Amino acid sequence: MAGELIGYTGLNARITAVADPRTRQHVARRWQILTIRGAKIRVPRKTSNLGRTIQPGLLTDENATVVVTADYAAAVELGTKPHIIRPKPGRVGRNGRPAALAWGGARRLSGSLRSGASPEHFASFVNHPGTRPHPFLRPAAVEALHEEGLMDEIIISWNGAA
Repeated sequence: MAGELIGYTGLNARITAVADPRTRQHVARRWQILTIRGAKIRVPRKTSNLGRTIQPGLLTDENATVVVTADYAAAVELGTKPHIIRPKPGRVGRNGRPAALAWGGARRLSGSLRSGASPEHFASFVNHPGTRPHPFLRPAAVEALHEEGLMDEIIISWNGAA
């Protein structure tokens, strides 16, 4: 039994319009830029280093990437599980014994000791309780997609091709 698929020509034109690399790349670039803007607003601030490392990554016909180059970005976004912190191996303290962890004392915003200050607490290891996640990248991407009209742009190109 042979038949005709009604609407095939219009459907094919719509799929071609959305599949057009220029349309996809334009939408992906806008999503990338809006995600970066939203992430920089949401990022937790102490030294502002994490926000400075949010930048555009690879942009192709298939995807757009946002890159965060700070080595601790994943720990902030996803949180951490409880873990043990130990001194780096091979370090030796002033007394010639293996190095210990030290904290406390007057510190700069960067975390280093102020001039003339000394640490107040010492340990050979610490049971860290883990950290809660502070997502800034994923919520920015979702908000950029929904609130900035990107979905509307895709729908307009879909409907305009018919």
